[in-house]
Amino acid sequence: MKRKTLILLLFFIPILVFSKPLYFTSIPVFNLTNKPAVLTKGHYGQSLIIEISFSNEWLKDWLQSVKEPYPLLLLDADWIARSPEHLEIIRERKLPVGLLGPQDTVDDPTDFSIIQKNIDTYVEYMKEAPLWFATQNHHYSQDLQKNLFQQHINMLAPSRIWQGNHITKLQQGDFVFISLHQNNQMTPKALHTFLQEHQFISVEENIFGYKIQTKKSP
Repeated sequence: MKRKTLILLLFFIPILVFSKPLYFTSIPVFNLTNKPAVLTKGHYGQSLIIEISFSNEWLKDWLQSVKEPYPLLLLDADWIARSPEHLEIIRERKLPVGLLGPQDTVDDPTDFSIIQKNIDTYVEYMKEAPLWFATQNHHYSQDLQKNLFQQHINMLAPSRIWQGNHITKLQQGDFVFISLHQNNQMTPKALHTFLQEHQFISVEENIFGYKIQTKKSP
């Protein structure tokens, strides 16, 4: 009997130890991989990730009206610095956010000091380090991957990109990226229709299979 009880304890204690941080605490930073890697898919649904570097005339209204489950917003550092009213809405509604970095290539890596400046700007306004990061062209040099991993910043890239046109059936685990940049002619009606047509879940739920509590914004 004692031996059986001991075996049960040895089985359940690790579960309690490792599951409690996910279920009951806020997680400001964590690495989803044990070495530098770019995440392009989850496992349990589809997630919407929206890059924002430009404030068109309808963006503020859309931020105020978007419904749960919220898409992950990747914010350009320069946009953060010049968009206090939009940031206020993001804070009040606790919309999940991450950092959108500049373009990067394997052959011509971006100087990490530029990336670090963007991270510092994000921390200045958001009061915490970004949990999620993507480059604008979705390429990552080895040095960039290494440096971001060391700072516990998880790297994302799309498995699908939507530009306002027809998209074929989404696959299980897809990360769908939408870019709201100055040269992008996305309309609020098209975005609203796209959200209505698909049942998106958070990036965390897509990866882990269940909801966890993370610090989304100040």
